[in-house]
Amino acid sequence: MGAVTRGNPLVRFLISRFDFLFRFFYCRMKFYRAVDFLMPRLYSSNYESLNSYFEIMAGALKKHKFKIKGKRVLELGPGNSYINAYNFLRSGASGVVLVDKFPRYTDTARQKSYIKDEIVYFQTKHGVKRFEYVDEATCCLNPECITFIAGDLCECDIDGKVDFIYSIAVLHHIKGLDRYIRRMHELLNPGGMMFHVIDLKDKLHFFGNPFLFYKYSDFTWEHFLTDEAVTYTNRVRYGEYRDMFAASGFELLWEDTISREVPPFRINKKFAGRNDFNIGDARFLLRKK
Repeated sequence: MGAVTRGNPLVRFLISRFDFLFRFFYCRMKFYRAVDFLMPRLYSSNYESLNSYFEIMAGALKKHKFKIKGKRVLELGPGNSYINAYNFLRSGASGVVLVDKFPRYTDTARQKSYIKDEIVYFQTKHGVKRFEYVDEATCCLNPECITFIAGDLCECDIDGKVDFIYSIAVLHHIKGLDRYIRRMHELLNPGGMMFHVIDLKDKLHFFGNPFLFYKYSDFTWEHFLTDEAVTYTNRVRYGEYRDMFAASGFELLWEDTISREVPPFRINKKFAGRNDFNIGDARFLLRKK
């Protein structure tokens, strides 16, 4: 599809018009609710993929001599998966706090089914027989291990400090990101670390261009084409993340980026001239100064 759209001006023209209408109906007219009903697994987290990120985090932390044992951990935006909370607890963390502004399927039959599948996966993968983190009958979290807070990180009360904060494909969904980063700095103990996996691509790139959202102005994007609860993407770029981390008092210890091909198209002037235009994925390990 990508080659066709790049080579045919008529197709590119039609797609650009259809793209706006699709986003408007999907996001602003809440069409995603029908999609969610018809395809209930679409917005569920992939616990196998999330589990693989724990290995990346654990490896980066070990390299920088950060021991998980005895540490208090916070995950921002777990969605409906607790797989990495289990991983940190299994590795010796003293407790895990989960904070999500838009928790999915809380206390529903769908969520209970997902949790049971996730537990079976975790037990099978790690050979765990005794599972203490969740009541397998009721699917309720064990409050001695895991605390779940449904709310905005910047507004909810969190008892005490934490030693490590992480998020997987979350920061790019946040409005007012700079205040979240400052809040994370505030919540961390001295020398605490955080790890973030960030998807810098367009979430609705069905037409062969992972950066198609660059063509819209901020006004059009914010008022007509996104919905914070499900589809919002802040379009903050790689260099801007680095600047915000530094301005909030974080030291960059490690990063990894993946560049993507950018097909030719007209971009909005906001993004013109940026040298990080084609970076589609980024991972950061940071330490509180």
